[in-house]
Amino acid sequence: MAEQTSDVLDRYRRDAELSHGELWLRYFELGGMSTGLQLEAFLYGALRPSAHDHDVIAHTLNERFTELGGDHPVPYVEDENDN
Repeated sequence: MAEQTSDVLDRYRRDAELSHGELWLRYFELGGMSTGLQLEAFLYGALRPSAHDHDVIAHTLNERFTELGGDHPVPYVEDENDN
């Protein structure tokens, strides 16, 4: 997670037009186990997400971008480690 993860994930959240609550619900539906407060802490940089949490958040956002007719712009940890 080379860049400041929180800045990147929160920027993508805003671009995906999701509130914190909407993101958390989608994240939880995909198997995310963190609370809504923990998710917000990830986005604000107060907590660093595990690789698993980062990837679930990334997948959640990428699904939303697909719904909006876009691509999958949010990288997964595995993708970042390949660079």
